[in-house]
Amino acid sequence: MSKTEKLIILIINTLLCSGAIVLTATLMQGWGVLVSIICYALPCIGFVVGIVAFALNKQVILKSCVVVMVCIFMMICAIAVTSKIAHLEQYKTDEEKIKKLTELIRNTGEWGMVVFVVIQILQVVILPIPAVVCYVPGSQIWGAGIATLLASLGVVIGSTIAYCIGKFFGRKAVVWIAGKETTEKYINYIGNRGKIIFILMQVLPFFPDDILCMIAGLTAMSFPFFIITIILVRPLVIILYCYLGEGTIIPFHGWGIPVWITIFVVAVVLAILSFKYQDKVEKWLFVRFKRKKKESEAKEEDNTTE
Repeated sequence: MSKTEKLIILIINTLLCSGAIVLTATLMQGWGVLVSIICYALPCIGFVVGIVAFALNKQVILKSCVVVMVCIFMMICAIAVTSKIAHLEQYKTDEEKIKKLTELIRNTGEWGMVVFVVIQILQVVILPIPAVVCYVPGSQIWGAGIATLLASLGVVIGSTIAYCIGKFFGRKAVVWIAGKETTEKYINYIGNRGKIIFILMQVLPFFPDDILCMIAGLTAMSFPFFIITIILVRPLVIILYCYLGEGTIIPFHGWGIPVWITIFVVAVVLAILSFKYQDKVEKWLFVRFKRKKKESEAKEEDNTTE
């Protein structure tokens, strides 16, 4: 990617961030503090991430940031337009507004559930949407239990499609989607260090688990092992998001507002730290795992010799 292309992507990202802020300021009036903070904070974070990714020449992150900002921009547009059409300004609290929105979506019946599952599939294969944006709305609409099942179904299908992209379309397709540097780095990790490291990658938050599904398809990893790992591991994170996002454990009003703000700030700080120290953490993890693997292989050789 040339410098001009990267600059164009950065400009698009900046325009999307600015547009989201303008929409929030003009059409999201009447919403409470928590929703307003989120609607303002997400574009600001997107702007900062875009600038940093451009400066550090992180092409995949820059492109992903634009895709995420498109989703955020559309989400704010949808909420703003629905607010006007459904006259949500007549409801005093955010809880009442959200309840009305969930009723509108719930009234769509099975079609709403199908759309929710499709969104989960797309966020694995195409759209790098943050998990909280995908899972929390579902738990608000259908409850944590049903949302977990629907989201898990979508993620399993999406992960299978991602694996098949790597298996049947090959390295060129994965490089086009994930970038050459990312593909070569992780295919080396997964290919040389086997199945356990893949499981760890799916659990730990700073690894691109969706991209790893595509890269797994490039390796000798069997599909039965892959799909069993996805079914057993990925829903664990989904359950956490859905049950927290339902608002029964930590409410979205009263004492819950400062708690959610704190969680949001901590999440942003952790995201920044993981972005900054990701390479160091990866090297430490892989060196440690490689050492253990060599020790186990040495023990096996000793046993064989005896």
